[in-house]
Amino acid sequence: MSVPEGDRFVVSRTAGRHWVFAVVLLLVASGFLWMALASTQQSPRVAGFVFGGAFGLLGLNLVRRSLKKPVVNELVIDSTGISRVIGGVAWAVRWDELRAASVVTRKNDQVVLSPAVDRFEDLHRSLVRISDGDYLVAGIELDDRETPRVRDALAKYVKVNAERVTDDRPVRQGRTVAAPLSPMPSGAVLATAVTIHVNGWNRAGLRLIQFFALMIELGLGVAIEFGPRNGFRSACQVVFIAVFVGAVWLEIFEQRSRSRKFRITLELSAAGLHWRSYYRQIVVSWPEIAELRAPSGLVEFRPADDDFPLDRPELGHLRQGDGWYRLPCALSATAAKEFEARIRGVLPASVRLAERAGVRQ
Repeated sequence: MSVPEGDRFVVSRTAGRHWVFAVVLLLVASGFLWMALASTQQSPRVAGFVFGGAFGLLGLNLVRRSLKKPVVNELVIDSTGISRVIGGVAWAVRWDELRAASVVTRKNDQVVLSPAVDRFEDLHRSLVRISDGDYLVAGIELDDRETPRVRDALAKYVKVNAERVTDDRPVRQGRTVAAPLSPMPSGAVLATAVTIHVNGWNRAGLRLIQFFALMIELGLGVAIEFGPRNGFRSACQVVFIAVFVGAVWLEIFEQRSRSRKFRITLELSAAGLHWRSYYRQIVVSWPEIAELRAPSGLVEFRPADDDFPLDRPELGHLRQGDGWYRLPCALSATAAKEFEARIRGVLPASVRLAERAGVRQ
C-alpha cells in the first residue's frame, strides 16, 4: 500500500489488523453456543460447546493480536531523503549522497540506489550491494500501481535512471558469471542425484541405544521382581519408568523426523541444489552459485552473479551479512557426514567447495 502525504510518499508493508476475521469467528462461535444452549439432546449440546469454544478462542486470540500496535514496515521518500522503517528507522540516505535511483524490473519491481559518495558502503551497511556499484533496497517489492508512483516521487529529488530488465540484458565488463556445467575430474564418482535427509537421525546409533535400554530394563525388572522390598525396589521402579519413557521419546522423535510433514531433504543433482520441506522449497541451479560451504552444518552458497539479489528476491531472507546465502535448517550430525562424503560426486567444476565442508573460509 502506498500513501502520498504532500511531499512525503510512503510505501507501507505494515501488517493489518484482524478485526474482520475476529468478528466472523466470534459470530460463528456464538451460533454454536446458541445451538448448545437451545438443544435438549446431549450430542448437539456437547458438539455446540466444543466447536463454539474452539471458534471463540480463535476469535478472542485475533482480538488480542489486533489490540497490539503492529510493527511499522515502510519505505519513506520525502524532501530529506529515502529511508526504511522497520519498527524504528532501519536506515536513511540523504539525497546529496545519491547520484541517481531507479526502479528495476526483474521478477518483482525493486528500488535501486546509485551512490554519489565514496564512503557510501561504510555509511550504509544495511543496503545490499549489487553490480555497477549500485545498492538494492531489499525487503520492499513494488506492485504495478506503486512502481510509477515511486518513480515519480524519486524524480522530484534525484535523477531516475532507465530501468534494467531481465530479458536480453547485456553482460557488463567485469561481471562475475558462472561457467557452464563442466564434466567432473577423472576419478570422481558421478551420481545423478544425492538426496540427504537434513534432519535425519543416525538409525544405527538409535537402535544401539534402544538395545542397551532394553538390557537395562530387563535387569531392573529382575531387581524389581526378586529384589528386597524396600527403597531399593522403589528406586529401580523410578529408573525403569525413566528409561522406558526416554526410549519411547527417542523413537517418537525419530519417526517424526521421517514423517511427510516434518521431513526436510536436500537434493544435490547435476542441475543444482533443491531444499525441500513440507511448507516450502528452495531451488538454486549450479550456474547461479560460485562457491559452496557448510560451516557447522549450515549449508551456504555465494552467488556467481552480482545481480543475484535482484533476480532472486524471494531468497532475500536467506542472505547473510557477508553476502552469502544460508539454507534455513542446519544439517544433523548424520546428514553433515553424508553431505561431506557425497558432495564432490555431484558438484560441477564451476562451483568451488571449501577444502573441508565444515570449516568456514
